[in-house]
Amino acid sequence: MSVVQVGAETETDRGWSYDVHIRVAGADTRHVVTLAWVDHDYWCGGTRPPSEVIERLLRFVVGRVEAALPERFDAATVRRWLPDIDAEMTHALATSE
Repeated sequence: MSVVQVGAETETDRGWSYDVHIRVAGADTRHVVTLAWVDHDYWCGGTRPPSEVIERLLRFVVGRVEAALPERFDAATVRRWLPDIDAEMTHALATSE
């Protein structure tokens, strides 16, 4: 079972930055993940908190990307790892309550 914990949020000049803790199969990793306003708006139209967008995104990543995640990365980078992520994110965020 995997656990994604989104920690401290810091506003940046282009969006937000998050301290993230991920546990997969007993292994803990920590990351700094940034989310640009443009990606937040694209994925959810501004209807969801940015921290929720990051958590959903990382849940998709943890379930599908086998390589170790970098210590620091931008949410848009996930498009290179998972080409269908835009459709999955917009659907998941539009149908969540």
